[in-house]
Parts: sequence; C-alpha cells; structure tokens
Amino acid sequence: MGARGKRHETRRARRASAAVVVGLVVCGSLASAAASTDDDQALPARSATDETAIPNRLPKAERQSLNARFAEVLARELGLLEALDQLDRDVEATTVDIARLGLQRAQATERLHAAEASRKEAEERLGEMRSAVRARLRALLRLGRMPGLQFFWSAKDFGRSVAEDHLLRRLIAGDRERLARYRAQLERLEAVTGDRNTALQQLKDLDTKLHAEQQRLERERHDKQGLLVQIGSDPVYNERARRDLEAAHRALTERIETLKEWRERKYSFSLTRGKLMRPVSYAPVEVGYGMVRHPRFGTVTMHHGLDFVPNVNGRLAVRAIFWARVAFAGWLPGYGETVILDHGRGWHSVYAHLSGIRVRTEDVVRGRERIANVGSTGSIKGRHLYFEIRYNGKPVDPSEWFR
Repeated sequence: MGARGKRHETRRARRASAAVVVGLVVCGSLASAAASTDDDQALPARSATDETAIPNRLPKAERQSLNARFAEVLARELGLLEALDQLDRDVEATTVDIARLGLQRAQATERLHAAEASRKEAEERLGEMRSAVRARLRALLRLGRMPGLQFFWSAKDFGRSVAEDHLLRRLIAGDRERLARYRAQLERLEAVTGDRNTALQQLKDLDTKLHAEQQRLERERHDKQGLLVQIGSDPVYNERARRDLEAAHRALTERIETLKEWRERKYSFSLTRGKLMRPVSYAPVEVGYGMVRHPRFGTVTMHHGLDFVPNVNGRLAVRAIFWARVAFAGWLPGYGETVILDHGRGWHSVYAHLSGIRVRTEDVVRGRERIANVGSTGSIKGRHLYFEIRYNGKPVDPSEWFR
C-alpha cells in the first residue's frame, strides 16, 4: 500500500473512532411516539424513522440550520435525548390537537349543513309567501279598477254602509296578517342566514388552525428526522448521543436502586429462571444482550437488554413476565414511556418504548397481565419493545429466563 493509501486508511480509522454510538442507539432508543394499538391488531408498516430510511447526510444548509437551533442542547447532559423526547411529545400532542380540531371541524361542517338546510327552507317558504302577497296585491289593484267596488263609498242607507265597512275591515285585517307573517319569515331568513355565516366563519377558522397545526407537525417531524440523521452521520452528535445514553443508563440504575422494595410478594422470582414466557408474543429478538457492533462505525458497545420486534402478524400487547408491583410508570429520557416492575428481593424487569400504558405506580399485577402496548417512544427503530431484567440494579441476560 502506498503512502497515499496509508494516509487514507488512517483518516478513515480516526473518523470511525470519533463516531461512537452506544448500544441503545443501535437498538433504537430515540424514536417518535407511537399510538396505542389493541391486542388483536396487526403490526403496521415500519416507521418513517426506521434507520434504513434515514439518509446518509443532510444538505449543508439544513445541517447549519439544525446546528444553530440545537447548539445549546449539545452543551448540557441529556440535552440531546431531552430534545428528541420533547420532539416526540410535541409530535404526539400536535397529533392529538389535529384529531381534536378534526372533530371540531366535522361538527362545524354539520352545523353549516344544518344552517344551509334551514336557510334554504326559509328561502323557499319566503318565496311562497312573496308569491301569495304579490297575487293579493294584483287582486286588490284589479278590484280598485272595477266599477262594482264603488259600493264601498256610495252606500245610501246606514245598514248597508255598516255591512260594507265590516267587509272592508276584514279584507284589510287579512292582508295585514299576511304581511305580518311575511315580515316574520323574512326575519327568520335573516336569522338563519346569520347562523349560516357564523358556522361558515367557524369552519374557516378551524381550517386555518388545522393548517397551522399540520405545518407545525411537519416541522417537528422534520427536526426529529434531522437530529436522527445527525446522530448517524455527525461525530459530534454521535458522541453527544453516546454520553447522553450512558447518563440515561446511570439514571435508570439510580432510580431502580432508590425504589421501595416490594415485600408482599407471593413467589420467589429467582426460582422462575428458564420458565417464563416472553413479554410480547410472536416477536423475535432482533438485538440480544451483550456486546453489539455498530454496522456503520464498527464500534462495539454493551447492550443491556433485548429488543423484541413484532412481525407483521404479531400481537402488540406487552405483558408482565411475573407477579410484581409497579414501581414506576411514566417517561424516562432515552427510554420513552417505561414501566418498571418490582418482583421482590432486588429483582426488577424494565419495559421501554411503550405506548398506551395501562398500569399506575403501586399497582400489583399478575404474570401475563397486559401492562401496555408495543410502541416507539424514544426509539429510532420504529415500533419495538426494549426489555431488561435487573438484580440489585445491575442488568442480567434476560434470555436465560424464558422457555
């Protein structure tokens, strides 16, 4: 190999050593939130944030913009993870807002259709009354031109005069009542027209809000995608992710160590080794416990648990592997929506990247009880379950506990 080739190999080795990624990044610990899915639903297509779908590098302008907006994030511990988690939550919240606005828009559309129908009915009724009034006016004009109408003011005796006056008053009263109904119908038309205009304006306002929320959602997804690309291609972001994930792992260990021990256990968890069922059915283990080599950078890192990725026909329910008390149920940086179960005597199981958590802290769950759904919160791999078993806070190989 010539001197030029040796220099090339040296530069490539330096770039590889600078771009260190921890095992949780390999396994997908930084992803967008996934909606809850029922137990009997099939797994949908892989997320758009799947690692294979991420381009190799952002355009220069986008990289500069992203670096400028997230420069402060890289300066603090867990900053990058917290930024990704916040984007996850923002995407989820914006999706909820869009669904809410969509429902309001459907209701506003129904109100608009009802107002349009009322206005059309009022217009038709007014048209009928207008035709009747016009016909009556034409009839009165014709009567005014008839010689026989002169008897109203040419009566010779008092009795006939009274009778003729009474008839005239009845005619006038009928016309007055007809005109009053016409005016009332005209006012009703104006009122329902106002209702229609109000409903139309509400619909326009909702469309404006909906458009703004959809644009916001696209920006949030774009930022999330950009950060994931940077983590996979930029050594600075890569190193920041590695340090943040190590900090998240330490924080999880500290949290488990400070949890109150469950003393009302019914069975000894240590006796179940090799007898338990997996926490999610029909899901192969994509990444196992132990040292994992990054496919792009060649770095080797420790993976502290198992990644279960359900297949297309797999069920998405996540179940407790054994009797336990729920020691924690909520969001953890780097792990997304997480449940930690306390099985007693220092044994814990960890379920991460969940969606639709069904249990609360202090709940006691039975073995095989459904606790959540497989999700993608805090993962770059799309929908999957990250699972750990720990003894006195230290991870052990979970595969030894399953049949």
